[in-house]
Amino acid sequence: MSAYTIHQSKHYAAHLMSCGLVIESTRKQGGVVLRHDHVQFAEYVDALRTAVDDSEADALCRALLN
Repeated sequence: MSAYTIHQSKHYAAHLMSCGLVIESTRKQGGVVLRHDHVQFAEYVDALRTAVDDSEADALCRALLN
């Protein structure tokens, strides 16, 4: 299973994988998987790719983890 990293900071990482979009905290153990068939999958991927800076991408990751 290969991963394509679309965001990585000191707090969060987001990877596109065959199972979906994987969001994980780099400070704590755990994460979430947003599957390809999720209604907003494409929007989240686009938002992470086009984030203005790391703080915007981190906010999206934090929202998905909570």
